[in-house]
Amino acid sequence: MNKKTITETMTMTIAVIAMLAIVIMGLDKALDNWEIVECYKLQSYAEKYKNYGGFYITQGEKQMCDYHGIAVDAPVR
Repeated sequence: MNKKTITETMTMTIAVIAMLAIVIMGLDKALDNWEIVECYKLQSYAEKYKNYGGFYITQGEKQMCDYHGIAVDAPVR
């Protein structure tokens, strides 16, 4: 291999790794936003169905909402 080919290969590898890192960071941010929306939905459902007594959230949903600092007033089952 000549010097030009090695340099091109290294440049392309670094570019691909950088693009993958950007995609992964974007997906992480999108997932966080989706979780926040879900917690606000759960909060809304808890308010809407508080008089019926049949609405509850799972332990996983509680952990997710606690992580984002969103309080959902519903029993955990």
